[in-house]
Parts: sequence; C-alpha cells; structure tokens
Amino acid sequence: MNFLAHLALSGKNQSLTIGNFLGDFVKGNLFGRYDEEIELGIKFHRAIDAYTDHHLLIKLSKKRFEPRFRRIGGIMVDIAYDHLLALSWDKFYDEPIDLFAKRVLEDVLAFKELPCEAENLAKMMLRKNSLERYKNEEFLSDASLSIHKRLRNKTPMLDAPEAIKNVKGELDRDFRFFYPQLIDFAAAWLQEND
Repeated sequence: MNFLAHLALSGKNQSLTIGNFLGDFVKGNLFGRYDEEIELGIKFHRAIDAYTDHHLLIKLSKKRFEPRFRRIGGIMVDIAYDHLLALSWDKFYDEPIDLFAKRVLEDVLAFKELPCEAENLAKMMLRKNSLERYKNEEFLSDASLSIHKRLRNKTPMLDAPEAIKNVKGELDRDFRFFYPQLIDFAAAWLQEND
C-alpha cells in the first residue's frame, strides 16, 4: 500500500502515524533509534507491506498489467489502491478525507527527527494536498512522476497511469475484497503488538 492507506491504518495515534510514514525511509534494524511508539509505527508499516506483498489479491492485481510492467507492478498496485481508497473513503472512515489529509501530514511534520528526504516529501505532500488529491485520476500522473524521479533504474513508470486506467474496474473489484481484510489484519497486528 502507498501513503494514504498506511496513514489511514494508523488511526489517530500520532506516534504510530509518524512511524508508519517513516517506514519507507528507515531501513534495517531499529535498535532504539526512535522512541518505542515511533518504532512500533515503523514495524507496523513493515508488517502491512509484508502482508500486502504476499496476499493473493495483490498478486492478482499485479497480473492485470501487461508484462512490461512486471518490475513495477507492485508500485502500480500501491498507487491504484490509494486512488481507489480515496474514492471510497467514506465507506471505511468517518473523518472526512480533507481533514484527515491535513491532520496526518501536520502530525508527521511535528516530529523533529524526520530524515531530510521524509521531511521534504511530507512538506510537498501537504503543500500539494497529495493525499486528498488521490481521488482525481489526473493525480495518478503526479504520483507516477514523483515515483519515477525516485527510481534509480529505467522503468515504464510514466506509462503507469494509463495502464491503471485500462484495468481500473478489475482493480476496483480486487481492492473491495482486499481492503477490509487489510483493516482486519492491521487491527489484529496492533492488538498483538500493543
């Protein structure tokens, strides 16, 4: 899952939200680098990624793309699923997406130990209203361009938005089965690790 889902699954716990955001930037063993709650959020992010990567519906969604997208299929599913989550936000969450988007990024930016890359991305996401804008199909291009710039190897990432739109109906069916399962997994993981 991409940022929207990760942050949504953190609920209203600020430390968990910060750690979950940091999950893409902090690699390797933690060894007390951050306080316990932040590290729990990083571990939560990793658990969500592991669950997602091995789920049969995610594998099915990846196969919906042409073979040339094989190497970036997981990234494309992440983007597509955040788009689909934004479109169906009210079915899963009571807090309006515009308020949620502002709150979580302000929570992340309140943390003074963000790595520079994470801080810059959070500021840009807040300025561009990225989380809420995932509702718009046009934002798939912005997200793909942003990821394209961060990838080291040459990929067809800039063609991803059109490929996602071509199979959006099938991806939406996969997502509607998958996301409630992810919510259940996240709740159970937090209960076990609290």
